[in-house]
Amino acid sequence: MIELKHVTKTFASKEKDVHACKDVSLTIHDGDIYGIIGFSGAGKSTLVRCINLLERPTSGEVIIDGVDITKLSEKELRKVRKKIGMIFQHFNLMPSRTVAQNIAYPLKGSGLSKQEINKKVDDLLELVDLKEKKDAYPSQLSGGQKQRVAIARSLASDPTVLLCDEATSALDPQTTQSILNLLKEVNKKLNLTIVLITHEMAVIKSICNQVAVMENGSIVEQSNIYDLFANPKQQVTKNFVMTTSSMNKLYEMIESNSPLIQVKENEKLILLNYANNNADKALISEVSRNFSVDTSIVFGNLEVIDHRPLGSLAIIIGGESVNVDAAIQYFESYGVKVEVLK
Repeated sequence: MIELKHVTKTFASKEKDVHACKDVSLTIHDGDIYGIIGFSGAGKSTLVRCINLLERPTSGEVIIDGVDITKLSEKELRKVRKKIGMIFQHFNLMPSRTVAQNIAYPLKGSGLSKQEINKKVDDLLELVDLKEKKDAYPSQLSGGQKQRVAIARSLASDPTVLLCDEATSALDPQTTQSILNLLKEVNKKLNLTIVLITHEMAVIKSICNQVAVMENGSIVEQSNIYDLFANPKQQVTKNFVMTTSSMNKLYEMIESNSPLIQVKENEKLILLNYANNNADKALISEVSRNFSVDTSIVFGNLEVIDHRPLGSLAIIIGGESVNVDAAIQYFESYGVKVEVLK
């Protein structure tokens, strides 16, 4: 388990001090895929480097498996770092070494025989699906293949934690998804704890089970991934969530006064937000039957996050005012959040 307690990192300069991280506290459990998201300059990369003390906190504690590593000697810290792998946006491979040699590099001085190292490299190449590239050089690889080599290299010393600093930011969407799938596989097979830094909410949605949102050096919101998407509290979180939702299109339609969302007398345009406890109920057809109202779906977005359904529907509902109000109350009685848009 990783615990950050009141971690602060300040960079001193002649002009003014820069407070990259401010009093950050969070807990990452074994086996988590923990996402830390924020815009550029939020402090997330500095924070992840504090976990393995590539950046030493100005104050606060970094506790890994019950040990505050900020208090360790350099010799003790080197031992801890061997169990913390790290991959970066730009891969950081050695261009003059082959794929196999890059992966084997962390095993230098490990005490393993040449035969044992070769076996380990072959196993890692199979894990990342690059056996045929064993003798290739980084310049002969695609971006996705380079990142797979970087992942294999980071796993060579059998870490228990893998830190990923914008590991997919340089990749196209299809390659990004393949790398995320590999990280999920590694997490499951090796029970590896992954801490993932990104500015892309789609990456968080695809892979993480826990997430913290950073803004101006502070953690402003943290939650399991489903609750964060179902009920974002801070405006910055809402902004991130909207980047992954097609519901943006609905608000564009309202702003442009699209004919698709025009309401007549005795009609309302409402937004229904469904969660896992009500997404499988036939509420719209029940409302139409039970309250003598007409309903028309004009826009929808339904997805599965962490194996649970979550979605929104925009509908125009019309009829006698008292019936429309009763229908809205019926939706709300089932835990559906209702927002009257028009």
